[in-house]
Amino acid sequence: MDGILRMLAESERPVLYIGGGVVASGACDAVHALAERAGLPTVTTLMGLGCLPTDHPLALGMLGMHGARYANLALEECDLLFAAGVRFDDRATGKLAEFCPGAKVIHIDIDGSELGKIRQPSLGVEGDVGAVLRAVVRRLEPCERPAWLARIAELRESHPLELPGSDDVRRPYGLLLEAARHMDEETIVSTDVGQHQMWAAQVVPLSGPRRWLTSGGLGTMGFGLPVAIGAALQCPERRVVCVSGDGSLLMNIQELATLSEEGLDVKVLLMNNEHLGLVRQQQALFYGGRFCASRFSAAPDFAAIARAFGVGGCDLGETDDPRGLLGDAMTTPGPMLINCPIEAEAMVFPMVPPGAANRDMIGGAMHVDA
Repeated sequence: MDGILRMLAESERPVLYIGGGVVASGACDAVHALAERAGLPTVTTLMGLGCLPTDHPLALGMLGMHGARYANLALEECDLLFAAGVRFDDRATGKLAEFCPGAKVIHIDIDGSELGKIRQPSLGVEGDVGAVLRAVVRRLEPCERPAWLARIAELRESHPLELPGSDDVRRPYGLLLEAARHMDEETIVSTDVGQHQMWAAQVVPLSGPRRWLTSGGLGTMGFGLPVAIGAALQCPERRVVCVSGDGSLLMNIQELATLSEEGLDVKVLLMNNEHLGLVRQQQALFYGGRFCASRFSAAPDFAAIARAFGVGGCDLGETDDPRGLLGDAMTTPGPMLINCPIEAEAMVFPMVPPGAANRDMIGGAMHVDA
């Protein structure tokens, strides 16, 4: 404990790096207290989203492959990385040898074998992350760090997360942001795996833990709908939104029958580009546009399929008022599939190319031909 306190006191540019272990341990209250008391800008893995509310002034959002550019650049400048409940996954770190190159590392994990397995910490602590963080907070002197937080603000301003199409509900960011207007703080969001998952991770507002249900390292397409059904059964008083893609939904589309039988208030928000979108994006960017097995030439009518299962179905591509139709679909009680055709060429940016350092993100302000 003394070592953690000393390293925090000596640091000028610390960053708190939290992941799914914090959520699993019920330690989000400790993260709040630590971040605010020690003045720690906080980055989050995919599995840790929601632990610190999206609108918290210290929240930098997701780091890594599809994180905001300012979050990855803050890590580039930090001198202390306080890692809690994370495993230094390559989707978060990018090229490991160049991840937080000037930083000392504190790593807390309940599994001692994780300490030093990927990144050797300056100080490794084996223990329950909630218990350790609460013990730190009890002894921690408040620290405001105005110079570092001013630098973070500069990075946010000069390298913002760009949201093209945010005013168009038939484009990914616009669809998600408009759908979010019909979610309250208790709404549970599940996702499948792919571009839609990363777009949602970037912009869906989350006010607390266990409101974000997503598949982590295994990348299990087909995860979103069954877990949404489970969440709705456990929390029938809360709305559940499943963000999916056509490729992922096809993996477990038969669960629409379960959704119909149970009559659950689950909204399936389907981004339909008639492709395996993230596969297509990789092929466009890194394989010379040589597309293979990434297109669904059959182009199923998902709204009609939903109705055939007894679930409400609508298509934002077949109306002159997609915003109004989306609002009606989101607010009508009961199960509903909302099909939204999106361009196959749409890409999720920024993106760290395979094998590159996080600072070498592409996309966003840069133009990349599809």
